[in-house]
Amino acid sequence: DTLAYVLYYPQKPLVTTRAMEHLHFRQLPAGINAIVAIACYSGYNQEDSVIMNQSSIDRGFFRSLFFRSYRDEEKKMGTLVKEDFGCPNRENTMGMRHGSYDKLDADGLAPPGTRVSGEDVIIGKTSPIAQDDSQGQASRYTK
Repeated sequence: DTLAYVLYYPQKPLVTTRAMEHLHFRQLPAGINAIVAIACYSGYNQEDSVIMNQSSIDRGFFRSLFFRSYRDEEKKMGTLVKEDFGCPNRENTMGMRHGSYDKLDADGLAPPGTRVSGEDVIIGKTSPIAQDDSQGQASRYTK
């Protein structure tokens, strides 16, 4: 599984069913006990909505983490390297994708514990292409 949603403060349920007791649901809590008021707000009929207290959100109510794992490997054909990990250089690399390559180390991977966002590249992988006869230098292509 490559995705994980982790709740910061899971709580045991206040009420359980027989099925939950047989499945030992109380030993591994997976939710939060929210205190809810069912009321008419501002005198109008309001359906399918939730009004929450801002201070409870600020203190960590429903706070969670999202993890995603990625897996990739270098492809080799005998002694010939088809693809390898590394931080691509803009001068000799074609086809670089849009995004920030600043988080990559020399080995082409983001170090553990690095905070990344949606525009950050976390795996740098290049493939060598044929040597350019006009300039006489080898260049690479990003994957």
